[in-house]
Amino acid sequence: MSKSQQTNRVVKHIKTEYEAEPEFLWPEKYPSYCVFRHGDNRKWFALVATISSRSLGAEKAKPKDDEDKEHNDTVEIINLKFDRNQTYDFAETSDHIFPAYHMNKNNWITVVLDGGLSDEMVFELISKSYLLTDK
Repeated sequence: MSKSQQTNRVVKHIKTEYEAEPEFLWPEKYPSYCVFRHGDNRKWFALVATISSRSLGAEKAKPKDDEDKEHNDTVEIINLKFDRNQTYDFAETSDHIFPAYHMNKNNWITVVLDGGLSDEMVFELISKSYLLTDK
């Protein structure tokens, strides 16, 4: 599915833990973007995508390997719901977490899936997002 082993583990975890299948809503324009929804209320709790590191607006998002020009400085990310108005504070504590790319920055975070955060930490953030988007 992706170039990142962590992204593959995250997608597998979501499919197993939440019985949610990835939905590719924009296959022509954004083939790497997929959303995960609750089965009952159909609300998104996660968006996985490959984006330009420049889209996050910070130098800390650049890929570790500067020689990897093949992917045009792309990073794989997951957007997750987070506590209202705490996203900026939370993003300041890690160089792998940002106010959300392409979503409400007060309510969502973007996590870079390059192994900089442990799978366990990412899984905890997914669980929080899942609970916050429940009915």
